Amino acid sequence: MTGDLFGFTPPERRVAAGEVALVMVLHHQTHAAWLLDPNGDRRAAKWIPKSQCRRGEGRDESVWTMPRGLAVERGWL
Repeated sequence: MTGDLFGFTPPERRVAAGEVALVMVLHHQTHAAWLLDPNGDRRAAKWIPKSQCRRGEGRDESVWTMPRGLAVERGWL
């Protein structure tokens, strides 16, 4: 049987070459950016522009996909 505990197959998540998918905690947002941190520490959170990353949907809403270079620049990789 394919699928998960609830009996349906989740949509395939595609990550393009040069991108990474990271589980992050959302602390705040504006119309142009998200304030994110992987450990839940608001003092260490960094802003990331919405134009350069995507937020997952549904059960994956804590997953952000962004260019690898941006993640390295923020210190998340």
